[in-house]
Amino acid sequence: MEGHLERLKGTSQAKSIEIPSAEFCLELLKRFGTYPHIIAHIKQVTKVALFLGRELEKQGIRLNISLIEAGALLHDIAKTYSIEHPGVDHAAKGAEWVRKLGYPAVAEIVASHVELPEPIALDERAIVNYADKRVKHDQIVSLEERFEDLLARYGKTEARRRFIKRLYERTKEVERMIFKHLPFSPAFINRLGKNK
Repeated sequence: MEGHLERLKGTSQAKSIEIPSAEFCLELLKRFGTYPHIIAHIKQVTKVALFLGRELEKQGIRLNISLIEAGALLHDIAKTYSIEHPGVDHAAKGAEWVRKLGYPAVAEIVASHVELPEPIALDERAIVNYADKRVKHDQIVSLEERFEDLLARYGKTEARRRFIKRLYERTKEVERMIFKHLPFSPAFINRLGKNK
């Protein structure tokens, strides 16, 4: 996996633009050997993130939609690697890879997709972070359903359960921040899953 960075570093696309195209992001996922079920998850997260970003823009919130798209597409670029190398933090590893490819702004989103840094702001990082918390595998679900699944899968120790519960509270804060600007409730997002 790490060898992919060297091969891609010299490409003109990696050097010439700050935000990679959606097509290049999908190519990167393939080159990094991302499992198909992870790509299915990534595509749903991207759908939710783009929808929210565009709806917030309609309400006058300034966001970089291309940055949201690239961040959502690459947020789990290192997930397969972390599965194959237990103990590797996929958000940190993915951010490292994306930064080495020459996309520091996208790397910030990748680094923040599990846990947002303080203070929480309504920006591209928050949009991708929230969208990721609304997709369980490849299904768009409520925050409650997503976090029940996270607790069941990853809450093996008391420390991990506390961490997940704290993430839930912070994600509820992000949800309130997002939806106070929108003319619909968080439940509306579930409709996006009806047409993959």
